[in-house]
Amino acid sequence: MANILYDIALAEGFVETYKLKDSTLSKDSILQKEIDIVLKFHRVDPALFAKSYEYYQRHPQEFKVLIDTANARAIRNRENSYSRRKPNPS
Repeated sequence: MANILYDIALAEGFVETYKLKDSTLSKDSILQKEIDIVLKFHRVDPALFAKSYEYYQRHPQEFKVLIDTANARAIRNRENSYSRRKPNPS
C-alpha cells in the first residue's frame, strides 16, 4: 500500500506541474485518470484500494506508519537521484 500511495503522490505532483497547465479539465478528473494508471500498474482493483484506504483512514496510527514509509521511500529516491548527478557548473 505504501508503494501505491507513493506513486499516487508522484502522479498528483505530475498533474499539478504538467497536466493542469495544458488542460481545461478539472484537477479531480485528471488526477483520477492518473490514479487509475497507478492502480492498473500495481494490478490493484480500484474498489479494493478504496476499501483499504478507508481502513487506514479509520486507523490513524497505522495510516501514519504507511505514510511515513512512503515518505522514507521518497527521501531515499531523492537522495539517490542527487548523488548520481553532478552539479551543473555555473
